[in-house]
Amino acid sequence: MSGRLLDTFSSFLHESEQHIEDLMDLGGPVMWPLLAVSLLLWTLVLERYWFFLRSLPGFLERPAPPPHSPAATIEMAEMKIALRRHLRLIKTLSGILPMLGLLGTVTGIIETFDLIRLFGSAETRIVARGVSQALITTLAGLVMGLFGVGVFYNLDRRARTFERRYAERLLRP
Repeated sequence: MSGRLLDTFSSFLHESEQHIEDLMDLGGPVMWPLLAVSLLLWTLVLERYWFFLRSLPGFLERPAPPPHSPAATIEMAEMKIALRRHLRLIKTLSGILPMLGLLGTVTGIIETFDLIRLFGSAETRIVARGVSQALITTLAGLVMGLFGVGVFYNLDRRARTFERRYAERLLRP
């Protein structure tokens, strides 16, 4: 029974890998930088959620220093740094992804015009390949970027909420 399950899972992984490779080929050379930036973005996003869900509650359980003391000021500054870590980079990467998608659009259209120039006619098959490449990279960049922006705002809201809660805790006598 477990052998059949392992074979099924193995064939699923192989088919998924093939579909991803086909998508990368259809999107053209800009899909690889899109994938790299997207992987970096989601690594940072997962790290931030891990911090908010697993690490941060431990910070809040530590004993608070005396209110309005230098130790409280230092601890608040350290907490702000920890809460906002990587958020600017996440926002920046979320903005870069649609630009990479636009770059893919431009390269797809340029490739289409080069093929039209080379063959001397606007044959449907030639035009369709370039337009398809342009649209796939645009879609990939927009989807990944918009999702990243939404996650950034969620993480930023969490950071502001924890920051406010932590400041109230530190300033409470």
